[in-house]
Amino acid sequence: MRTFVIGCNHKTATVDVREKLAFDDRRCAEALTAFHEAFPKAETVILSTCNRTELYLTRPLQAPPRLHEAIEFLARQQGVDSREFASSLYFHEDSEAIRHLFRVVSSLDSMVIGESQILGQAKHALELARGQQTAGAQIEALFQHAFGVAKQVHTQTQISSGHVSVGSVALDFSRQIFSRFDDKVVLMIGAGKMGELTLRHLRDHQPRRVLVTNRTSARAQEVAQRLSVEARPYESLGDLLVEADVVLTCTGAAEPILTARDCADLPRRRKYRPLLMIDMAVPRDIEDSVGELEGLFVYNIDDLQRITERHWEERRSKISEGERIVQERAAAFLLERGRRDVGPVVTELREHFHAIAEGELQWLAPKLRDASPRERELIEQMVRRLVNKILHEPVQTLNEKGVEGRGQIYAETARRLFGLDAEERE
Repeated sequence: MRTFVIGCNHKTATVDVREKLAFDDRRCAEALTAFHEAFPKAETVILSTCNRTELYLTRPLQAPPRLHEAIEFLARQQGVDSREFASSLYFHEDSEAIRHLFRVVSSLDSMVIGESQILGQAKHALELARGQQTAGAQIEALFQHAFGVAKQVHTQTQISSGHVSVGSVALDFSRQIFSRFDDKVVLMIGAGKMGELTLRHLRDHQPRRVLVTNRTSARAQEVAQRLSVEARPYESLGDLLVEADVVLTCTGAAEPILTARDCADLPRRRKYRPLLMIDMAVPRDIEDSVGELEGLFVYNIDDLQRITERHWEERRSKISEGERIVQERAAAFLLERGRRDVGPVVTELREHFHAIAEGELQWLAPKLRDASPRERELIEQMVRRLVNKILHEPVQTLNEKGVEGRGQIYAETARRLFGLDAEERE
C-alpha cells in the first residue's frame, strides 16, 4: 500500500486559509463518507484542528486518488476553489508521510511544541474514520504506531512538562499586555476541551474573576463547577463583554460569533476602557473588523506564533531528542512494513530463477554422460552461483525500497517483469 498526506498548517497557511479547510465532526463524517464512495479501495483519516487540516490516506499501487484528485476532493467538500488554497498545501508520500504523522502526533510539528491536545485530536480523528469505515487495517496500524511514538516522545523527553498549549500561550500574551492581572475580569467564551484547559491554566495567573459562557449552558455550568469559576448565560454575552477586561474565545462555530455590527456599541458601553480579545478558534470567532473599533484589541491564533518562538528555544534539546525518537521509530516501522511488502516477492524471485536453473540442469544432464561426478558438481554450483549473483542487485534494491516505504512499487514491478503474477494464475 502507498501512504500519503496532503494538508496545510500554521506554517504554510494563514488562518483565513485554514478556516476554509477546517472540518467540524459533522462535516468530517460527511467528507469521509463521500471519500469512501469516490475511492472505495483507499483508506483515510481527516485530522482537522485549529492549526492544521490534513488528509492521510493509504491506497493500492494503481488505485485512485492521485494528488490532484485528493486536492479537488477537499475543494468540493469545503465548497471552495482549489486555487484559493493549493499553494498553501504540502504533500508527503510513503516514508516521509509516515515520519510526518509521527512528528504531528508527538507534537513536534505543533505551534506550541509539546502540547498534548494533538494526541487526543488524532485519536478522535481515527475514531471518526472508524465510524465511517474509512480506517482499514493499514491506517489503523499506522496511527496506532504513531500513538506509541507520541507516548515514548512525551515520556522520555518530558517535552510536555509545564503549561504547553495554545491557551497557555494566549494567557502569557495577556500577561505581557497588562502590568497587573489580579484586578482583571477574564471571560472565556466556549467550554470545550481547549476552553477548559485554558481555564485550568488561568488559575495560576490569579485574575480577580473568571467567567465562562457557552451556547450549551449545561456544559458551562459543569466546567464552572469543576474549576470553581462563574458560569454565565450565553444570552447575556453583550453584558459580559462590557464587564470583562480580557476575552478568550474558542468555540466550534462555523461563523464568527462576534462581528463589528454586534460590537458597534461596545466601546461606548465600556466607557472606552480597553478590551483585549484573543481568538483561539479556527474558523475564527471574531471578525477582524472588530479590532478597528476604538479600544478593542483583537488577536487571532496566528498572532500568538510570535510567543512560540521563545518557547521553541527553551525546548530545543527536548525537541532534538524527540526528533531522534521519531526517526528511529519510523525506520523500525518502515523496516517491518518493507519486509511485509517485499519479502514474499523476494522469495518468489529466488524460487522462480532457481526453478529455471534446475530445469536447465535437467536439460543438460543427458549431455554430460562422459563427465565425472566432480565436473557435474562444479557445473551445478556454477549455475546456482550465477543465479544468486544475478539476483543480488534486484533483491538488494527491493529491500532498500522497502525500508524507504516504496517497496510495493518495486515489488509490483518485479512481479510484472518476471511474470510472477502469471505463475500465480497458473
